[in-house]
Amino acid sequence: MIDTTPTSKPSQPAENPPLAGAVDGIERISSLLGDLNRLPSGTVASRQEYDADGAHENQLLAVRLGVATSLFYSLRCKHRQTADHSLRVALGCSVWADRLQLPAELRDRLEVAALLHDIGNIATPDRVLKKPGHLSNDERLIMDQAPDVACEILAGCCSDEGLLDILRYSRHWYSGGNGSGQVQGDDLPLGARMLAIVESFDSMTTDQVYRRAFSQERAVAELFQCAGNQFDPDLVRDYAALLENRPELMYASAARRWLQDLQGDSSNRFWSAAPEKTGAAAGDRQTRQLLFHQHLLDTMCDGVVAIDGEGVITHWNYAFERMTNIAADAMIGQVWSDSLIRWDDARASSGDVASLSKCLTTGGQTRRRMRMGLPDGKEVPVKVNFIPILGEENRVQGALAIINDISQEESLEQKVQSLHVKATRDGLTGVANRAEFDRALGDVVEFAAAGKGPASLILCDIDRFKSVNDNYGHQAGDDALISFSSVLVRHSRDGDLVARYGGEEFALLCPGCDNATAAKRAETIRSDLERITQPSLANKCITASFGVTEYQSGDTESTIVARADRALYKAKENGRNRVVQLGSGLREPVESVSERSKGWFQWLLTPSKSDQVTAKLVTRAPVEMVIEKLRGFIADHNAEILKVKDQQLELRLDVRTSLHGRRNADGVSAFHLLVNLGERQVPTGPHGGESQLMETVIDASVSPWRSRDRRNREVKGACRNVVASLKSYLMADYAQRP
Repeated sequence: MIDTTPTSKPSQPAENPPLAGAVDGIERISSLLGDLNRLPSGTVASRQEYDADGAHENQLLAVRLGVATSLFYSLRCKHRQTADHSLRVALGCSVWADRLQLPAELRDRLEVAALLHDIGNIATPDRVLKKPGHLSNDERLIMDQAPDVACEILAGCCSDEGLLDILRYSRHWYSGGNGSGQVQGDDLPLGARMLAIVESFDSMTTDQVYRRAFSQERAVAELFQCAGNQFDPDLVRDYAALLENRPELMYASAARRWLQDLQGDSSNRFWSAAPEKTGAAAGDRQTRQLLFHQHLLDTMCDGVVAIDGEGVITHWNYAFERMTNIAADAMIGQVWSDSLIRWDDARASSGDVASLSKCLTTGGQTRRRMRMGLPDGKEVPVKVNFIPILGEENRVQGALAIINDISQEESLEQKVQSLHVKATRDGLTGVANRAEFDRALGDVVEFAAAGKGPASLILCDIDRFKSVNDNYGHQAGDDALISFSSVLVRHSRDGDLVARYGGEEFALLCPGCDNATAAKRAETIRSDLERITQPSLANKCITASFGVTEYQSGDTESTIVARADRALYKAKENGRNRVVQLGSGLREPVESVSERSKGWFQWLLTPSKSDQVTAKLVTRAPVEMVIEKLRGFIADHNAEILKVKDQQLELRLDVRTSLHGRRNADGVSAFHLLVNLGERQVPTGPHGGESQLMETVIDASVSPWRSRDRRNREVKGACRNVVASLKSYLMADYAQRP
């Protein structure tokens, strides 16, 4: 069961642990709406109209809700995350309605209902709505009343029963979930059934306070798991097909239609009255936001200085007072200068000296390392980041200086020997080279395989790089590589590895980072890169494509790279300058040492036939989708297809059986994999026979290609890894464990 009751804390399956997922919050809308700016001129308003904070979102709301926009504003003031969720759900429902070719009247009702489906949370206490954890029974009862409250609120200004019915029945189960006497099955309004699916998907692929987001494939698998009970199975299949068809363009296409086609009268036809919005209320809200931001700055551990467009200091937070022993009152109103504080930037390059002026004049973020003198005569190594504050039309209004104490970081850096740096760095860009990437990838795969946390890989490639060399020369190409690598380094975290994988292809290795977070970071890098002008390219910009994946059970270094490379190829195939994410991120529980190895005497006496490992897997995904996922498994494992007969498949694949040995090839053995696909009907009605749902059943058998080498004690573990990898690729569950 997928629980969609608390919108701010949605969709956590009862038995499966939460896994990583997707881009969240208004940043996701902003990035997706960025596609509007790549449309032909004249299609939508100019780019500057969307750069102001929230302006693009407000315009979408105004054209869709008309005079009822203030209802949405009230929800956004109550809980921003819930409002962002509602906007994403509405855009998703809009695209799906177009795909199904629904009548315009029904599509309009569905879009408005989706935008306001959580308006009832206005009456939910903050202690429940913003609780960072699971709800108690009493709190869940309060959240269950939100749809009724929403209908009550909208009934005061809306007489359209069709719209209200979509809200009223959006939480009803398709079959057997609401008790006797409830509207179920196809008697539920089509809009309500669609809204339930899109809302659950967005909830699962959004980060929450108490859990990370699911990956897209993981969320789709959960929808299939609940199909027939909680959701309409036919609609789940169609929605999954929609997501497979270039989902990165989904929200932008809906927003484009809203901005182009909707006019005032059509947006207001649902409403007979609208709440008033006074200037005083907006002013009070702005005052509260300013107080919140000031409190946030003053509680940060890093030093923060706010500087206006003329270089005058307007804020000096408590942390920087402690670091410098200089009171804020003494500094506010003065012009920023390095002479105000005893800085020593002898190690900084000449281009870093004027970093604040560069920030204010170009609007670019700058970074410099310095040594800050303290009143007691000691010096502290710090990192000073100057971040521009942009207003309307990207005009620079000022800057923030964020000062980090990097004493520990510098101490570690001093231990790095120059010989090691030369051996592990790329000579042109200064990032890690291919050899260092291969070494680090092995460590990260072991880290993830041991269950110590998630790990993701981002492969990225400069688009049409050959034309750069052909048209501008190899020096310009080198400058583009250096610029791209610097963008990757700027967006990397402590513990990440940026490497030049080969030619114009780079890799960002992210231990401790799940699929959704990695995809979000890749989208941020992509968006920043396309706005950076390259002087050596006549001030034109370069773009790049990104493939993202996460470690999942059974992965080796080669399979995770192959899957990321396949995602990168798909991004190129889909038009370049975009991010594509592959992989479910599913991981098996790590077995204990006692379960993994029970002594060599017992192993020696084990008959040879025990080398074979069999398992039965089951998934609600249709056979067609399972076959498509199987293609990815074959490609990433570089498997050889031996025989295809009906729905039976025989493969030969080479698998890493040992992490020991001086060469990678030392621990590689050949295995035989037999896969049988089938379908079966599963009763989904409350009495086990009212309706039928098809499941895909996969029988898998793995065995060594040759007779077992009794010196190799890890053969059976390798067979289990193959099964676990197959399970992850097919997004299946065990019906019979190996």
